[in-house]
Amino acid sequence: MMTKKSSKLKKILLSLSILVSVLFVSIVGFITILWNKYDLDVDKLTSLNNGVKVYSATGNDNTLYNTNRSIVDIDELPEYVKDAFIAIEDKNFYSHNGYDIKRIIKSSFVNLTTQSKSQGASTISQQLIKNALLTNEKTYSRKVKEIILSIKMEKQFSKDEILEMYLNTIYFGSNAYGIENASKIYFNKSAKDLTINEACCLAGLIKSPAYYSPSTHYENAVERKNLVAKRMMTTKKISSSQFNEIQSTEITLTNQHETDNSYEKEAIFEACRLLNIKERELINKKYEIVTFKDDELQNQVVKINNEIIKNAEETSNSSLDSLSVVANNDGHVLAYYSNSSYNLHNLQRQPASTLKPFAVYLPCFKYNILSPASLILDEPIDYNGYKPNNADKTYHGYVSTRYALSHSLNIPAVKALDYVGIKKAKDVLTNFGINISNSDLNLSLSLGAVKNGVKLLDLMSAYTALANQGNYTNLCFVNKILDENGNIIYSHENFTSRVMDEESCFLVNDILKDCAKTGTAKRLANLNLPIASKTGTASNSQGNTDLYNVAYSTEHTALTWIADIGKGILPTSMLSSSQPTDINKGIFEALYENDKPQDFVKPEGVKLCAYDLIEYEANNIVSQPNHNIERYIDYDYFKTNNLPPIGQDDEFDFDINIDKSVTTLIFEAKKCCNYNIFKQTNQGKVLLGAIKEQNGKKIIYDKDIFNYETIEYFITDENGHLLSEIKKIKPQDYLITLLNNEILSSKKKWLV
Repeated sequence: MMTKKSSKLKKILLSLSILVSVLFVSIVGFITILWNKYDLDVDKLTSLNNGVKVYSATGNDNTLYNTNRSIVDIDELPEYVKDAFIAIEDKNFYSHNGYDIKRIIKSSFVNLTTQSKSQGASTISQQLIKNALLTNEKTYSRKVKEIILSIKMEKQFSKDEILEMYLNTIYFGSNAYGIENASKIYFNKSAKDLTINEACCLAGLIKSPAYYSPSTHYENAVERKNLVAKRMMTTKKISSSQFNEIQSTEITLTNQHETDNSYEKEAIFEACRLLNIKERELINKKYEIVTFKDDELQNQVVKINNEIIKNAEETSNSSLDSLSVVANNDGHVLAYYSNSSYNLHNLQRQPASTLKPFAVYLPCFKYNILSPASLILDEPIDYNGYKPNNADKTYHGYVSTRYALSHSLNIPAVKALDYVGIKKAKDVLTNFGINISNSDLNLSLSLGAVKNGVKLLDLMSAYTALANQGNYTNLCFVNKILDENGNIIYSHENFTSRVMDEESCFLVNDILKDCAKTGTAKRLANLNLPIASKTGTASNSQGNTDLYNVAYSTEHTALTWIADIGKGILPTSMLSSSQPTDINKGIFEALYENDKPQDFVKPEGVKLCAYDLIEYEANNIVSQPNHNIERYIDYDYFKTNNLPPIGQDDEFDFDINIDKSVTTLIFEAKKCCNYNIFKQTNQGKVLLGAIKEQNGKKIIYDKDIFNYETIEYFITDENGHLLSEIKKIKPQDYLITLLNNEILSSKKKWLV
């Protein structure tokens, strides 16, 4: 007879078996549903030559030569090339059915314990499916789809066919898609001619093309290459002696960038950002990108750069990195040329004096701390141990704000930043799209010293906004993007925002026009164009590291930057006032070969106002004149809410002293006024003297005084207007006093 205990156990087992059966049926059903839901797009998978078309503004096809992939036959590749990729990416490639359950379990455990999705456990088959058919989003649903499609692919294609598609699809950095293009870009050879050392290098790249690039992160590339070789030795694909040889062999690159595709690379980068997809996804979707590129201008920019950079390299025996960007003031990039093996897109460099307009002078003008005519004493300074110097190692005494900025003096800039305050400066920089860290909030910010540097395109955007009188817009390369059916999936729209008042921008622009005429960018002067410019030189204790010139008109802005990233230090023969300025000069000659841009328009809130040179030079005071002598008046622009005060009329007076037979007249003259000194008697008016345009104490003598009962002295200006009060003397009264006090001092005083 069955006991209650055994009956209960039987019911539990029955329930469990039912639950397991239901679960099994559910899983099988779910997998069946997914299996039937996801179809393998064989045409898309095998269409490895999709590419992305990149067009200029005029419709010219400027497709990157390596986005249309060159296909390599796997049978042409040496065995060690295939072994290298399998060893580092998927050592069980030839034994699994598209997925590796052990790797999946291991990565799932890591992801659960770290609460992340960093471990993917993707086989080569899964990577191919992801690159060719899916997106890079890190979701479990995409992972399930990836595994199912990988299994389906494994059933339809051989392992070698899958490996061939994989090697022709993966991204190797530097816009190299597929192993054939990567071989040509990095080593200037076909993939079938790769050495085992080069194969290890390329196999190591694909985990993170940016981080393991031999062009930009050589040490990382070497370390990764050696890891690939070690895995090959572990899987017995190479011997220990071959491993040792690979370890001791350097990576020798061949620069293969004869065709300029700088602009197209930036356009592809921007398109990926706009569509929120990876580059490999963009390539696989047969998209077309229409840019703002001006082909003729681009060719001119490349030619000008190459001539000047090549000459500088030959003279100094150096290898230079440079960038030139030209945009209209709507932010549309018309030309972009990067002459560097480094990826300059996210490169951050010290901006040096190019930051001064934004960190110093715009905030000073915005808050009415300074005007262009304001005087700043250029002298030795010490702010708690911070002792900046000017580039020319000299001090210039009192200089105007206009002169200080146009000649890029350092000490006045530091003082001006101290006047306005660092917080206000940071706010202005942020508004112009230049982000700095809290560690940069000190007075060295005035000289462009920022810890993390500034992105070159961010600096370009800031100057474009300055040229546009304070209206900011992002730089853009892409006008529109079309899908493979010709449908527009993105169209650019201009969005601008005001980040600075137009009055302050006008004042800075007007000063930087002086910079392009008589200041540090005076090589631009003979262009005879209304353009503004700013130079910048970053340096360290060993020498100059970065050179800049930014030039702009009311229509266009151009930025040129030069450095030697490899050596770190530039040749002493190179200056910001020469090579980068010469490049921008050539660019503006090309831009305005047939016409001229309009000048910057003075806003209503700015006034051209006179100021008194007498007070300016004598007392370092900016004030409106209280006279009308033009030679002692100068003019500058002022904001209407920050006009100089009107000079006060000083009370004019003179003293009279009579000594024996001479009258002495004493007064203080100013060179802004002409003085006529008169003597009036019963016989008429006599001019005793005339003082013209002189400063200081003046003395006039009158030796004919005893022939008159009364004498009146007075002073007029050159137009006869009375300046002083009339002073009257009686010589006979003086004579009585003289006889009493001096001549008869030893005798009895008596009256005459």
